[in-house]
This record gives sequence, structure tokens and C-alpha cells, in this order.
Amino acid sequence: MLTALLDGAFAMQPHTGSGQYTIALWREFAASEFEGVRLAIPVRPPLSLAARERIVVRQPGSLVRGKLAKLWWEQVGLPRLAAELRPTLVHIPYFAAPLHIRTPFVVTVHDVIPLVLPEYRASIAFRLYTELVRRTVRRAVLVLTDSQWSRDDIVRVLRYPAESIRVIPLGVESRFCPPKETDLVRALAQRWGIRGPVILNLGGFDVRKNLPLLVRAFARALPELPEGTTLVIPGRAHSQNPQLYPPLDPLIHRLGLERHVLLPGPVTEDEKVIWYQLATVYAYPSRYEGFGLSPLEAMACGTPVIAARCTSLPEVVGDAGLLVEPDEGAFAAALVRLLNDPDLCQELRARGLARASTFTWQRTARETIAAYHEAVTIAALGSAAIG
Repeated sequence: MLTALLDGAFAMQPHTGSGQYTIALWREFAASEFEGVRLAIPVRPPLSLAARERIVVRQPGSLVRGKLAKLWWEQVGLPRLAAELRPTLVHIPYFAAPLHIRTPFVVTVHDVIPLVLPEYRASIAFRLYTELVRRTVRRAVLVLTDSQWSRDDIVRVLRYPAESIRVIPLGVESRFCPPKETDLVRALAQRWGIRGPVILNLGGFDVRKNLPLLVRAFARALPELPEGTTLVIPGRAHSQNPQLYPPLDPLIHRLGLERHVLLPGPVTEDEKVIWYQLATVYAYPSRYEGFGLSPLEAMACGTPVIAARCTSLPEVVGDAGLLVEPDEGAFAAALVRLLNDPDLCQELRARGLARASTFTWQRTARETIAAYHEAVTIAALGSAAIG
């Protein structure tokens, strides 16, 4: 019988991509027939996590704090727990792996951004950690990833064999849907004084998200957009590092867009859904995505999408949105076209809803369990061959 230990370190960080992935997988495992999976976490679990009787906690010693706690968990806590519980498989759902672990393991590598984008590997400590991860991940029985684009990058950058990588797309939660009632949408618009169309971006503020390009494209398109059109970019930068999180306020001021661009700051998960539902267009010029969950969530809410034609985004958006080159002129033209063509908006809305409905976490969980079984079989055959 398959018994798997799912590393839940990122379940305590629900706003990160790895956290959303871990939590969504665990919810599916906890609510379905996959009873052989347990969640391992280094802190006491919140009440929101399902199937608490199948959650195992292994807290670090009192001297282990901060970033050291993450390293301790990966290299000491998780391997020790696996040695005690003796599962048939360990799943590490992010780009990391222990140096020493006897249990066969699989790793989900969502992307290899720290290895391909120089802005993300500035510090010596981070480069050393990335090199450690790069070496340890190669020992995984299988690598899971979200897109064909990431698969190709993993082969190219990590030199991991293509035949040992399984592409399992992510899903979109059911709460991302068109509004059943419009009261909350209207209230949000009134709260922020929004009276016209909304161009939305909820993808984050780090440099690869290309937000300065979106602001410049909006400025170029503005004279041809419907009156009262507002560019809305909720969220906040995760650090004050201008290389990773280039500030937008100086650019907005320089272009004279203070009355046309709204930066409402951090939003809750519930507010996030309402912003998607309020938006007229979702604009996503990101230059690198391992999957691109944000445009998928927008499509699930019935919002037409404009996305950059690069990396994994065409795999997610397909023909359900406008795919354009990631440059200022192309995005400006797409904004003008979509915001002045209600028929095209309606067509993309219908296409987006249909396409988003094919990306479910149930499918992701089912295919992940199939990969677990495959990995256990491969590991057993390898052990038999050595024996």
C-alpha cells in the first residue's frame, strides 16, 4: 500500500505559489480516497488545514530560527521524520531536497527562475543554497512540474533526464468564479471610487512580472481607452530591494498617471476574487512563468485576459485570451482593442470560462497520486537491480 509524506513547510505561507500548491494538494488528498498521504510540517498547524489527524508536526529546537529553520527542516527535520514514519515515498512540493534521505522522494520544480534570471541570484548565500538544491534535486526518482515549458527548462538547466519528468498542470479553486451576486463587486468599486472600466494585474510586484511595462503601455493606450478607465495593481512588494521589486510610484508620477492608476495595497484572498470579478480586462505581461496561475484565476472569474506570449503562458491561456509580445506597443494596442470591442470581450469571457474549467485541483491530485505510484515502482525496481 502506498504511504506518502507530503512536505508541508510552505503550507504556513499561503500567499506564496508553493504554499498555494501545497495547500490545494493537501485539501484534495484530505477530502478524497487518498488516505495514505500524511502532511508533515515544522510548526503547529492552523485550524484551516483539513484532516488534522493526518498531520505530523516536527518542530525544530529553540535555537533554530529564521532562514536557518527552513534549512534545518529540509536537511534534518524532514529526513528524520521520514526515517521514523517509514513512508514508501516523500514528496517535496518545491525546489529543494535533502542531502541525506533514505526514503525515495519526488520533487515538484515549478520553475528554475533562480537559475535563469540573474536578478534572483544576487547574494552569495542564495547562490550557494541554489547550488545545493540543484545537486540534491537530481537524486529525485521523479520530478513533477507544471508545464511543458518548465519541463524543457529543467532538462536544459538541471540536466535532469526528460523521461523522469512528469508534467502535471495546476488547478483553479472553485471560489474563483463569476459573481453570483454583484453587491460585493459594486461595494468594492464604490470603496475605491471606481466608475469606469478596470484593467487589473494581481500577479505580484517582482521584476519578472514586468509591471513597469504595463504602466507604460497603459499610458500609451490611455487616450484611446473609454473614459474613466483605471489600471489597478493590488498587493505589495515583499522587500525593499529595488532590483527585485522596482518601485512603481516614481514611474506613475513621471507619466502623470496619479489619477488613473490605483495601488490599493495588500488584499485578502476573499478580496482577490472580488477584484477579478470587478475587472474588465486582466493584463499580464510577465516575462517568465512556470505556469501562470493568475491569468487562469481571472479566466475562471469570467474576465478577458491579455498575456505575454512567452514561457508557459500560451499553455495556460491558449486561444481563450489575447497573447501578445511582451513589449509596450503590443500591450497598448491589445488594451485599446479589447476595451473598445464588447463583442470580443464577450467571446473571450466565454472561451476563458470554458478553458479554466479544464484545470482542476482534483485532476492535479489524481495525476500526482499516479506519479507517486510510478515513483515507488521505479524505486523498487532500482533497489532490486542493485540487490
